[in-house]
Amino acid sequence: MKKEQLFTGSKASSKGVTEVAEFAWSSPLGSYVLDTLPIDLTAVEDGRMTYGQLAEKHDGVLSALGADALVVDDLPQACAIQLDLLFMRGGFLPAGPHIAPRAVMDAIRAQCARFPSLDPHMSYELLIDVNSTEWNRSGNMRVFTEGELGLLERDFYLGHHLAEPTIRAAADSILTLIHEPDAVDKTEVLEGAVRDLDDFRLYMAQYNRLPSDAFNSFRRYHMGHPGGPRGASGAFMPSVQLLELALLSPTAEHGVYLDQSMPYFPLWSRSLIAEARETSTRGDNVVQSVLDGRLKLDHEGISALLAVIDKFADFRMVHLGVTRKAIPEAFPPGSTVTRRGIAQQAGEADILNEDNLGTSGFSVRNVLTNSVYRLLAARRSIASHAEAAADERRK
Repeated sequence: MKKEQLFTGSKASSKGVTEVAEFAWSSPLGSYVLDTLPIDLTAVEDGRMTYGQLAEKHDGVLSALGADALVVDDLPQACAIQLDLLFMRGGFLPAGPHIAPRAVMDAIRAQCARFPSLDPHMSYELLIDVNSTEWNRSGNMRVFTEGELGLLERDFYLGHHLAEPTIRAAADSILTLIHEPDAVDKTEVLEGAVRDLDDFRLYMAQYNRLPSDAFNSFRRYHMGHPGGPRGASGAFMPSVQLLELALLSPTAEHGVYLDQSMPYFPLWSRSLIAEARETSTRGDNVVQSVLDGRLKLDHEGISALLAVIDKFADFRMVHLGVTRKAIPEAFPPGSTVTRRGIAQQAGEADILNEDNLGTSGFSVRNVLTNSVYRLLAARRSIASHAEAAADERRK
């Protein structure tokens, strides 16, 4: 699917899937979760079914499969099964953290015992990556809602999956300036990252098409509860963090975010983020390398680096706008969020402030404005450094 099709109600299936009707489910729970669960959750919401009746139905689905139906040796298949089990559990989350039927919870725990790498909660990796992989295989996406609302929910998950390769490409190319600066055309690398980031920003801009009431209709199935795991949120998209760490050193507040988020990033990314954090903290990032004189950029290179920072900040500002539309209660009434206002802040704000939490469990406004604040500070440092160097050359 192209980004322009997101949130348009397009029923296009995944590229390359031609025989969806003959697809063999990778999870024995797939037919129920895909075809029936959204209908059942609508019935619960409308009062035509109780949570008790839903629990009885889930018990019946698992009982009908038999004790060994979920026992598999293949990790990708186990991931698909875990995704389905967590969708079944997620249907009960609006009613509280402990209401899900015991049979479902026991099945989730048994899965984790067989495959310790599996998340026991609905995670970004399961909801976005595994779910989208299943969509690519079958043309179907697991969602909590049905009909046109279900298509919007599908696009919310799929958009993250489609967008991430663009910012991952930007992060990977920026890293070459740290590890192989003499092996690449520095300006060309930075200009390529600008293009990748602009594409990433355009993906985020598509989310402005998502009505806030539609977003909140499925967001409630992902909200965490006090003392429980954080919800599956876009805040845990790993490549955004890889890019920021490649660009600039983590601040104390960013460190708090990374500490809190590490168990919620996709498994494949945790070691990469930890390594990137360690490397960046000791100054091996693009901004610090330029300021220290270890990375030499000419005028065109400096302009391209500033453009990278600007495009990254553009994405964050678009994200702020989308978030304000979707979660207006996270922003003080009548307040505005501008680059100038963020730049004039006294410093970064507390992301663990319990007011107006996002799905991730952080103060979503503070997470986003802090990132913009860091980028604008880095931009000022690079611009001042370039101006001082130009003055020195003119002497």
